[in-house]
Amino acid sequence: MIKRISSGTRLPRASRPTIDPVAGLAGSIGHDYSNLLMVIQNAASLLQDRLPDDDPGQRHISLLLEAADRARRLTRELQAFGRAQLLKPEIVKPGQLVRGMSDMLRHLVPKDVEFKISVRSTSAKVLFDRAQLRLVILNLVAFAAERVKKNGRLFLSVNHVVFDDVKLPDDQVLSGNYVRILVSKTGPGLDAAEMQRIFEPGLTGKHLPRGTDLRLAGVHGVVTQSGGIVNVSSERGRGTTFQVYLPVASAQLVETPEPRPARVRKDVSGSEVILVVEDDKAVRSMVQEMLERYGYTALEAADGAEALRVAELYNSPPDLLLTDLVMPEVSGRELIEELRAEDKLPKVLLMSGYTDDEVLKHGSHAAEYPFIKKPFTHYELAVKVREALDKE
Repeated sequence: MIKRISSGTRLPRASRPTIDPVAGLAGSIGHDYSNLLMVIQNAASLLQDRLPDDDPGQRHISLLLEAADRARRLTRELQAFGRAQLLKPEIVKPGQLVRGMSDMLRHLVPKDVEFKISVRSTSAKVLFDRAQLRLVILNLVAFAAERVKKNGRLFLSVNHVVFDDVKLPDDQVLSGNYVRILVSKTGPGLDAAEMQRIFEPGLTGKHLPRGTDLRLAGVHGVVTQSGGIVNVSSERGRGTTFQVYLPVASAQLVETPEPRPARVRKDVSGSEVILVVEDDKAVRSMVQEMLERYGYTALEAADGAEALRVAELYNSPPDLLLTDLVMPEVSGRELIEELRAEDKLPKVLLMSGYTDDEVLKHGSHAAEYPFIKKPFTHYELAVKVREALDKE
C-alpha cells in the first residue's frame, strides 16, 4: 500500500542535534578508543588463554572482556553519532527486514505492553547498510520500550509514502517515493526543549526521562549519512513518535540477498611474512604478537615512510601488507601507490578505526582491498589475514 502526502500537509521539523561541531570530535574520539580497546581486549584474551581454566583470575579476565565488548559497541555508537562509519550500502527491503526481526523485537518489549507491528510494504527498496538499518530499528524500538508505561502501547510500522513537494519547516522540500519507518509509544511525552536535544549524546535525567544515551544519536548519524531524514514528534501525556524517511531506490537495482552465516574457519594459521604498518605503538606491538601467535612473521613500521624503507631492505616484498589507512606523513593510500609504482606491492589488508571523512577520501582503496575495522580480536584478524593471503 502506497500513501500519498500532498503539499498541504504539515510535517514535523526534521530534527537535528544542536551540537554538530561535536560530531567530528566524536569520530576522532571513536578512533582513539578503537586503538585503546584493541590493546585491552586482546591483551586480556591472550592472558586468559595462558591461565589454567580453574585459575581465580579467569573470572576477572571474563569481566574485563565483557566490559571491553560493551565499550566496543559504545564506540561504534559514538562513531555513528559523528557520522564516522564506513557504511556498506546495499539494496534492502525494510518491510521484509522488519518481518524477519519481529520475534527479536518482541523480546525487547515488556509483556505488559501491547506491541503491534504493521508492514504495509514489502517490495519498496532502499539503498542502506543492512546491518545499520537493523540497528536503527532495534535502537528506536528499544528506546521506546524502555519508556512506555505498564499497559501502554507501542507501534512499529513500515509503509511506502509519496511526497508531492511537501515543504518542511526548514525549507527542505520532499518529493518522490520514500519508505517510512514509524515507531510510536504512548505515555509521557516530551516538551519542545527536550525534543530539540533528544539526538544529542550524554544527556542526563535532568533533560530527558530516565536519561538517554548514544543510541538515538547513532540513529540520527547513520540515517542522515545515508541520505534519510529522522523526525520526532511528541505531546505531553500523549506519547512520542519517531519517523525515519528513506528514499526509495531505483527499480533497476537488484536486492542484495541476506548473507548466510559464515562458516567458522579452523585453519587460520600460516608461515607468511606480513608487514604491519600502524602509527600507534601499542596497537602495532599487539598486532605483531597476534600474528606471531598464528605462526606468521611480522615486520613492523610506524608509518608509510618507514614501511617504504623496510621494503627497500628486502629483495622480495612481504606476502601481505597490513596497513592502517590514516597515518601521518605517508598515508596508507600513498604507501600502496608507491609500492605499486616500484612493483613491490604484495597482497593488501586495510585496517582502520577512524572511518570518518578522512578515510572516505581513501575510499577507492577501501573498496578495492579487504578491510578490517578496529577494534578486532586476534581470531578475527587471523581469519581476515588468511582470506587476504588466499585471495587470487
